[in-house]
Amino acid sequence: MTENNIKTKNVQSKTPIYLWVLLVIIALVAGYFIYSGLQKDKILKEVNIEKEAQRVELQGELDTLLADHEQIKQAYGALADSMSVKDSLIIANAKEIKTLLNYKWEYRTVQKKLNRLREVAHTYVAQMDSLYTVNRQLVEENLNIKRRYNSEQRKNIVLEKEKEQLSDKIGEASVLEAYNVRANGIYVKRSGNQVTTDKARRVNKIEVCFTLSKNVVLSPGLKDVYVRIARPDNKILSPGIAEDFVFNYKGEQIQYTIFEQVNYDNDAIDLCLVWEKKYEDINMLEGKYDVIVFADAQEIGTSSFILE
Repeated sequence: MTENNIKTKNVQSKTPIYLWVLLVIIALVAGYFIYSGLQKDKILKEVNIEKEAQRVELQGELDTLLADHEQIKQAYGALADSMSVKDSLIIANAKEIKTLLNYKWEYRTVQKKLNRLREVAHTYVAQMDSLYTVNRQLVEENLNIKRRYNSEQRKNIVLEKEKEQLSDKIGEASVLEAYNVRANGIYVKRSGNQVTTDKARRVNKIEVCFTLSKNVVLSPGLKDVYVRIARPDNKILSPGIAEDFVFNYKGEQIQYTIFEQVNYDNDAIDLCLVWEKKYEDINMLEGKYDVIVFADAQEIGTSSFILE
């Protein structure tokens, strides 16, 4: 083997060592960059995961705050309408935070806005409580006023009833009464003597006797006393032409049989009033005759008798 051949062989045997070193260096550099890229991706992924967790946490806090706010509004009912301005502010701030969370956002910025929103919501609740307290006091005062008013109304009703009852009693007490009312037929003989009879064909007078009651409530003075006698056929016996012998009773003009004006001095008075048959064409029928006594336009006594 020649000397040149030996040199050539030595060179060929040394060349792969450099190549291997170079390859190793390249591999190490490539590995470093690959590892760095993987680590960076991992870190970014972890950051994104943490950031998403923060976003979800903040979103949950916001949703909880809004849910609590709606419950408070429902709990206070119509009273919440008076806080519409503050309510609009809370809704507007919540909407702004939602927009930040859905797009580019920074944790501290959103957290700061969320804390400010909590303060506004807390103020809302405090003012609502104050309004509720004032409103409750007003309601209680109103109820007390209504109770006092109703109590006064009940007292007035009781007093009015007592007044009506007293007025009725006075009204009843101020009416004359005719008691022991009795009536019977009388036959006047040719001699002028009078006898009681229950024979219809013989009767030419009817006598009605009664007692006017004592009454200290009434004003003393002249009292118009009327007696009304109805035959069995309900025709009223009259002292003359019927249209000329009437008086007012409950807004109507009715016939009377006997009229007497009595001087009443509040003491009991015994009276006997007489109806006389003046016309032959007046027939005295057999049957029951009803007698009613009136005074001061009031019915004050009744009786009846029978003719055969």
